[in-house]
Amino acid sequence: MDAALFERTRAGLQAWQDGDLSALEELLDPDVELFWWEPGDWDCHNRDEVLRLLRARKEDRVPRGEVELIDAGEDTLISVSKRSPDRDPGWPAESATVISFRDGRAVRMQQYRSRAAALSAIGV
Repeated sequence: MDAALFERTRAGLQAWQDGDLSALEELLDPDVELFWWEPGDWDCHNRDEVLRLLRARKEDRVPRGEVELIDAGEDTLISVSKRSPDRDPGWPAESATVISFRDGRAVRMQQYRSRAAALSAIGV
């Protein structure tokens, strides 16, 4: 993974947690897709839908948790989020998103219930 893209992604995720979507928006391809671990209402099929979902999650005051980024290959990162102690106890202790990039922009994000499931899905 390109070091500059890794850092831009880290900064974008941090900015989103701090309430600013602009840095993250710049990383998203217009046709980006986001899929939750179970098909449903949280699936998104373009940048506007992803940003709408992220804004809604922020408005729901989802507590911040620790986020770790894992370099998973030339065009892939895994974002692992640890649940905040204040979070709904029914939510997994950690969740992960495999982010696939093309030409420096996220084109696909697939969420998993755990780091292990995300790593397994990409064959690591």
